[in-house]
Amino acid sequence: MGRVRRRLGTVVPRLTAVGAVVGLLLAGCTGDDGATSADDGAEATTAAVEAVVDAWSALEPREFGRATDSPRAARAGLTTMIDDLEVDGAVVAADGDPECADSTCRQPVHVMLDLAGIGIWEYDTVATVDTSAEDPSVGWKPSLLHPGLTGQTAFERIRRVPPRAPILGRKRYLLTSQKPAFRIGVEPRKAKPATYPRLGRLLGIDADALRERARAADPGWFVDVITYRVDDYRPIRERLFQIPGVVVDFTRLALGPSSGWGRAVLGSVSPATEETLSRASQLALDTDMIGSSGLQAAYEQRLAGTPGGIVALVDRKTGQRESVLWRKPAVKGEPLQTTLSYDVQKAGENAVADQDKTTALVAVDARNGHVLADVNGPEITSYDTGLVGRYPPGSTFKVVSTAALIAAGQDIDQKVACPSRTVVDGKRFKNYEFSSLPRGSTFADALAASCNTTVVDRAGRLSNNALHAMAKRFGVGAEWDLPVPAYSGSVPVANSLVDRAASMIGQGRVQMSPLGMAMVAAAVASGEPRTPSLVAGDGGDVAGSLRPSMVRDLQRIMRLVVTDGTASSLRGLPGGVAAKTGTAEYGDEPPLQTHGWMIGYRGNLAFACLVVGGDGGNSAAGPVVRAFLREAPRSW
Repeated sequence: MGRVRRRLGTVVPRLTAVGAVVGLLLAGCTGDDGATSADDGAEATTAAVEAVVDAWSALEPREFGRATDSPRAARAGLTTMIDDLEVDGAVVAADGDPECADSTCRQPVHVMLDLAGIGIWEYDTVATVDTSAEDPSVGWKPSLLHPGLTGQTAFERIRRVPPRAPILGRKRYLLTSQKPAFRIGVEPRKAKPATYPRLGRLLGIDADALRERARAADPGWFVDVITYRVDDYRPIRERLFQIPGVVVDFTRLALGPSSGWGRAVLGSVSPATEETLSRASQLALDTDMIGSSGLQAAYEQRLAGTPGGIVALVDRKTGQRESVLWRKPAVKGEPLQTTLSYDVQKAGENAVADQDKTTALVAVDARNGHVLADVNGPEITSYDTGLVGRYPPGSTFKVVSTAALIAAGQDIDQKVACPSRTVVDGKRFKNYEFSSLPRGSTFADALAASCNTTVVDRAGRLSNNALHAMAKRFGVGAEWDLPVPAYSGSVPVANSLVDRAASMIGQGRVQMSPLGMAMVAAAVASGEPRTPSLVAGDGGDVAGSLRPSMVRDLQRIMRLVVTDGTASSLRGLPGGVAAKTGTAEYGDEPPLQTHGWMIGYRGNLAFACLVVGGDGGNSAAGPVVRAFLREAPRSW
């Protein structure tokens, strides 16, 4: 990857525009004996200097050289300056009027150089013109480029990148910090044909894709492959160095407590790409490590800080530094304070670790919408299923449809029927985890048992808009003020009785994320729907309203789900745990596949757990939630 150059663009120089020079010059330039007059000398100087500063501003060494009295030496001098200082752009102009004495005019010149990855270096120099020459031009000396530069000295550029600022959890706990790491790469000119398949087997990467990247790179470049923590690097070190062309670079990176811990939400810091550079500071280079996902990407400029550096003069032969011409201090990044709780996240990470299917667990503080944990596993992944996943929520959505029925007059103590199967406008519906309930069961009993038929049989009591409107009161579909992508859910207005019935049990066109369902559980726990908050000071706004009597009914039902209903996996846990299970069918061909859901709360800790491809809410998500609640703290 070549260094991405950045031009100065809209820099407003504090320079005098190059144009016609007016006013009288020093008397020493005048005379009647045929010598160049003051006006003639000024005009000749202006023309000569203009040619030099125009070529310099355009970073055109050949044209720069031609505008001097020593084209080859001047061209080499500017070329070396551009390369040594990594000059990306320049604004150079005459500053004021020339000063003439006899046949020599000296023109002050102001220089602004954009040094890639460091910033703008400004200084003044002088261009000298011998106006007695047949074709006056700027005299070449190294000091034209800078007053301190001589034939015995050279420029030295040093860039300094500040340590990346940490991401903090509640109580300012360090969720990321600078830790040692090893960047593993390939130097194409030293690699052999067998290098790529051997690396593919050892590191678990796409060998063909790596080979193509290496072919497209400069033979001497470091082609990045993967970055390992110390504990992951040590076991493969010996085998790694047996592979031709492998290069390892020791570095320090902003890392979380472990490779997978909070990876999806905290994000990663990786070698720059065209995409990540577009979000980074203008001073970022493609040799930098840049936030590539999650909060690291969303707050790249804040966390990365601002690079600095120095320009010095060194002895051309020995390299010994003689003086520092310019110094720009690096500015440290600013830490990011999040709402995440280390202890709550850790409990979730441990609960998900032994899963064999994709699992997401999100926990929020029901009082204010603070996201306490966003766990995605069991594999290390940057895809945040917990925040952006879009899945049918199954029977967990009965919390919302029950609220809509209560608003329409449903008494939760009413005796109801719960047949094993029912038909709504020609569409068959069945119960998933049981056949039916005994006679005399109440509506609350039916919800605790997750009775689909009881719910869909009441679809005729709701309008096509009722479920959509109630979901909105829970905050579903609300605009969320989160710095990373997240999905608040979608409950479309129903277009038929069957569509309405399917939506009531979280099927049909209803889509939710685990965070969206955690916010539904939080609304029941606190009685006040809110938007989620991930960064201190953002979000947490009231998103809807629920009647207190409705909230009490929903709380009673969700508690009954644990004590007498489908969430049997949570029984015996202290703290009055309340929950709702869900099994969401998907696919086109029978037998349909399922996702396992469970949502709920304990005190102010609201949660949602999704097991993608899980065979049932209680059987798949239940054990994860139980393990989570056994370890999760009561306060944070």
